[in-house]
Amino acid sequence: MHKHLMLKSNYFKKYVLLFLSYYFCFTDIISAQEGQNHFRDTMITLDKKTYVHFQAALLSYQYIYSYLVKGGGDGVADVVQNLIDAAKQGIETESEGTGEDMMQNILEVGEKLKNAKGRNAQHEAFFAISDAFISYFGSWPNQLIRNRLKICRCKNGHQWLQPESSPTACPYATNKFLDCLIIVETKY
Repeated sequence: MHKHLMLKSNYFKKYVLLFLSYYFCFTDIISAQEGQNHFRDTMITLDKKTYVHFQAALLSYQYIYSYLVKGGGDGVADVVQNLIDAAKQGIETESEGTGEDMMQNILEVGEKLKNAKGRNAQHEAFFAISDAFISYFGSWPNQLIRNRLKICRCKNGHQWLQPESSPTACPYATNKFLDCLIIVETKY
């Protein structure tokens, strides 16, 4: 009887070790608490190795935002190229799925922003890039806090991401001296 109990105990230990090794070796998705997806029907996930490129693209996005808030697109071309390069690298490292689709979308809209002629074309491209990033944060709202970001929406319905610590400013305002009067911040 004692030998039978030891045999069961050894099998139990092996199964636990097998499960733990599978979990830590073969799960390669960025860990975040799941949240309600408010922007899409599917959950967007990124491989850990792609998340670095996502962060680089997000940093470029924040610089582009600050250029637009200041009222000019001058000097934004280099930053847009950084966003495009990060998206390309993200596509190369991401396996097929929603994460790759999002990075592809960021790449395509980044190209549109790079080639945009005039302020309205820049705004349209920035709006599309914002939607791509916001779709990720809609899947993982806790990542907003982790990245110290907030989602804002102006009276015209445009959305964007901006640092939590920054005063809220609409990048779509056509006159930099005339800010949107109503801006809503999304709280999670």
